[in-house]
Amino acid sequence: MYTILLLTEEPLNEHDVSRVASLHGDEPIDVHLLVPADADHNRLIEALDEVALGRLREALDDDEPTPQEAEQEAMHAVNASRELLKAAGVEAAGSVTGHDPVAATIEAAAHYDADELIVVTPPHLVAEALHRDWASRLRDELDLPVLHFVSGTDRVIG
Repeated sequence: MYTILLLTEEPLNEHDVSRVASLHGDEPIDVHLLVPADADHNRLIEALDEVALGRLREALDDDEPTPQEAEQEAMHAVNASRELLKAAGVEAAGSVTGHDPVAATIEAAAHYDADELIVVTPPHLVAEALHRDWASRLRDELDLPVLHFVSGTDRVIG
């Protein structure tokens, strides 16, 4: 079975699940989801992303969830994504990671003997341009194919 490690920061939507499920044709795949509970984010880069995307109100919002809220949101993302993947006929498991999703993904890639890594995120224009996004950093660290696409779109990055 082909094992895909999938890193995301929010629940997958049906479009994302359809893309993952169809990537390898009829080959059976096993997906292990990773969702960080409280990822380290550079607040300045996040604000610049929001401004670049025309979301000025969000750029000024510094309302951070509590650790418990972040854990609950991440667990919801894992469970909702697993349900959609299973409905699409894909074997799926998942877990919540700590604050460093890159380190957690490197560890999980070895643990699950992953064949491929998929990163699904909303657009992070500044981090992507500076190659500081998760996918770019993981390409530097792992000897695996890394596919990065923007959630809900057909846009592939890298």
